[in-house]
Amino acid sequence: MSELTARWYGHTLVIGVDDGLPRHLVEALPSERDRHTVLLAGDAPLSPEPVARLIGAELPRAASIRLACSAAGTGPIAQQLADRLSIDVVAPLGPTMLVGPGSLFVVRRPRAHSWRLHRPGERARDIGAPRHPAPQWQVPLPRQPFGRLHGLVAHDLPAGFWLHRPHRRPLPPDDPAYAIEVDAERVVVLVGQPDREPPSPRKVYRWLSRLPRTALGGLVLMPYGPWGSLLDTVAGRLSTELRVTVGRTAGLPVRSRGTTYHVPVDAAGRTGPRPVAQTMSYLADEPAPRIDSWISPTSGQLVTGRPVEDVGDRWLVEVVRGGYWLREADAPHGDDVRLRPADGGATFLVDVTGAEAHDLARLLAARLPADIRESLRFEQRTEATAPQADPRSARHRQQPTDHDPDATAPVNSAIPAPLTAPAVPAVPPVVSAPQVPPAPPLLTAPQVGSAPAAVAAPATLSAAAVTVPRASAAAPPSQPQATEVPAPPPPGHRTAEPEPAPPSTTRRSTAWPTARDAAPPPAVSTAPTAPAAAALPPMPPLRRQPGAVPAPAPRRSNVHEQRRVREHLGARYDVHARDVAQLLVRLPGIRPGVDESADAVVADLVAVAATLRPDRTGTEPALRACLLSGLNRLPTALGPVRAWAPADPVPHRAGDVLISPGLLRAGGQAPDGDRYDGFTVYSLTGRRPGVLSDRDEVLFAPGTVFTVLDTATGPDGVRRVLLRELAGPDAGGPSTEQVLESLRADAARRR
Repeated sequence: MSELTARWYGHTLVIGVDDGLPRHLVEALPSERDRHTVLLAGDAPLSPEPVARLIGAELPRAASIRLACSAAGTGPIAQQLADRLSIDVVAPLGPTMLVGPGSLFVVRRPRAHSWRLHRPGERARDIGAPRHPAPQWQVPLPRQPFGRLHGLVAHDLPAGFWLHRPHRRPLPPDDPAYAIEVDAERVVVLVGQPDREPPSPRKVYRWLSRLPRTALGGLVLMPYGPWGSLLDTVAGRLSTELRVTVGRTAGLPVRSRGTTYHVPVDAAGRTGPRPVAQTMSYLADEPAPRIDSWISPTSGQLVTGRPVEDVGDRWLVEVVRGGYWLREADAPHGDDVRLRPADGGATFLVDVTGAEAHDLARLLAARLPADIRESLRFEQRTEATAPQADPRSARHRQQPTDHDPDATAPVNSAIPAPLTAPAVPAVPPVVSAPQVPPAPPLLTAPQVGSAPAAVAAPATLSAAAVTVPRASAAAPPSQPQATEVPAPPPPGHRTAEPEPAPPSTTRRSTAWPTARDAAPPPAVSTAPTAPAAAALPPMPPLRRQPGAVPAPAPRRSNVHEQRRVREHLGARYDVHARDVAQLLVRLPGIRPGVDESADAVVADLVAVAATLRPDRTGTEPALRACLLSGLNRLPTALGPVRAWAPADPVPHRAGDVLISPGLLRAGGQAPDGDRYDGFTVYSLTGRRPGVLSDRDEVLFAPGTVFTVLDTATGPDGVRRVLLRELAGPDAGGPSTEQVLESLRADAARRR
């Protein structure tokens, strides 16, 4: 038998003779204050003597460890280690799973303790919830006062909870439901099972309404089967009656070339084509859901933010719940199209008459990935197909009924009946499009690290080993295919060196010729390479300056600059103004000054939104003036924030004074690829844009000055720089020692 070895994977000490474990998940396990995680690997049972000897050698001053080993708390090894090492040992009481991005989950019966604390010479006691680390939303599984709620059962999942109809067979531990990654701020409620009848929407609503506000504030509904319309009904009612924002996904998450998509699952367990609207949110005061992430009709990539793109000087394409909506940029429109259900696949709704609009829709469809393109249905919207009643009117909503409790009809929904618009006869089938791959087999749990588009099962920690479930005999779902057809250049265009596309921009300006000008070239099969939605582009390098001179306080924009911004942005001004209206509803404290009008506030904030989502904004001086004025109206972010910039050839030193030459956008995750410097900035005047941005970020105005407090180079070679913002004398703030302590604590917590 090989001798036991000990090695470190991130913050975790791994002891055993088998390296066949998902190392990336182990390295992502977080560190704990005053407690170290020890993972036991290997297929053979481990004796406590050599394990205790290795722990004592690697952790000579440890006072407590967390033993990552399935059901270790029910056997003798945990107590024996506690007695031999004179330390506290926390061990799981059931099968333990490794779940992305770096979590431990213990499978236990509802509301039972999941961990057991062993102390030297004392009786062990049960503690803790099933998830480690505990997400912000973690709450006990809500009790069901009516037994199984007459046809509804609930289970804990690593990412949240699972609601479905009862059945006698136990849930398989390699079900893809257990592989959904944990989000510390969002609780996923998986609803249904592919091979079962859907649960009643009324009962799902009753169960969800019992969740505490801690969980309701970050609720995301995810269909496991063809139950999207059911969740639309539930989400609409929850947001309206409980005044919360409810998210919904289009299906289960899958990975393809580094990007997470959501795909629907049919009643037989097969995955379908990716829906156009990937994730959406239901808000209390909005009749239609807000689309949060979607497949761009111009690039075929997954993007986030406001789902509207320019396709020429006259038309816009908006992504709605049911698909794509081609309409005139300046034409009036209501919410009836946005309220259309998404059942039966994606629709390309043409809201413009004439052959030119149909040709444009055909050209846009040719650029889409194959699985989306082949599932599109073209429709022409006419007055006859448009609903006559305002769907937001209360008298046209369906009211809840007390009979037929298992009926799947909407309980209290603002969703109108599906439109039955005929297909556009002038649009022939898309040419040069490859065939959609045959329907994938049953959704199974493949081995970790298999096909990119597969839903991976979590790794389970066995009694003394880390084992990965074997792949099912059925093949994993096929990888989503993408077909990109480059847009022909407009007349007079000169070929230039291509520039790298900015990640996840929400609205793009594309010079679109009609099909009469140039037919689309042959299709080229490639895969989408959209970056992660949370990643921010690296900020421009901070410039050094000799003196510590704080930036002057911004002034308010004047009426001439505001009028110039409206003229400069044209039809895009109204698009950004809609985002501003949402922001003002959420932040009623943003109000005009004594001598200002409401239009001044809107113009300033539109300038912020246009700058964050660049689409031919140019270098208009009035836009910069309104940007600075708009930033000063947004809420202030006080405390540490993170940012990244390309690695500076000259290392920063304590005492350096740096200035941001342009708008500095801090937040998101570290970029991939080239080397970079990591900055942790103590913000005094940074601003949070809210819904004006498609990311969670903090903005610093051009000319903001910072001073370097400390620097260090991490084991990954990344230079980490601690900065303090130098604001004016009226800004106040903590002392330098307090700032430095706060920055160091934040840097240590996020490693």
